[in-house]
Amino acid sequence: MPQNGRQVDFDRLADWLEGRLSADDARAVQEAVAAADSDTLADIAWLRRFFTATESAVMESPPRELVDALVETFEEHTRNRRAPGLVRRVLAGLAFDSNLQPAAGLRAVGGQQARRQLIYHADAFDLALNLLARDGDNDLDVDGQVLPREGGEPEVVSVQLLRDGDELALTVTDDLGSFAFRRVAPGGYELVLSAERVEVSVLPVDVSL
Repeated sequence: MPQNGRQVDFDRLADWLEGRLSADDARAVQEAVAAADSDTLADIAWLRRFFTATESAVMESPPRELVDALVETFEEHTRNRRAPGLVRRVLAGLAFDSNLQPAAGLRAVGGQQARRQLIYHADAFDLALNLLARDGDNDLDVDGQVLPREGGEPEVVSVQLLRDGDELALTVTDDLGSFAFRRVAPGGYELVLSAERVEVSVLPVDVSL
């Protein structure tokens, strides 16, 4: 999987996730990941799950057979990657809008809102969005969190920000299911959240206060 502007090879992904790259190399990988395709995002999710499962192992120098086993397992994962037809696609519905149901603490001095909260429900998970005013311009910061239903553990989810069908930004959630988009101009958007076997479309998302 060569690095070509949209993909990053396995070794560099592993080094990046474990913090072994220089600042310049890490920044280059981070920029590539921000524009990565769905296959690369799936690879990142798999690696994060692997590191989480093995983080308690204390091993100064892994034996060669362990490294070979990891590479073999990863290659098997890429060969058996799910077919697009197996992905379930659903729409999320708006369940809460603080503009319509204001709660204490959401309004700034003078009656102007400094923050707006939107909560969406889907079968797979809930999505909480906080739209935050920025100082000095009219753009907004969008902080989100994907919340698994029925108390399950968060999984890595890729999050696309689209407008009129065009992708404007792409990111992935962290271990807590959180993600962020900075300096988003006011307007109507779509979010597409892609997990292991489900793709959730959130439309429309009114980015305004």
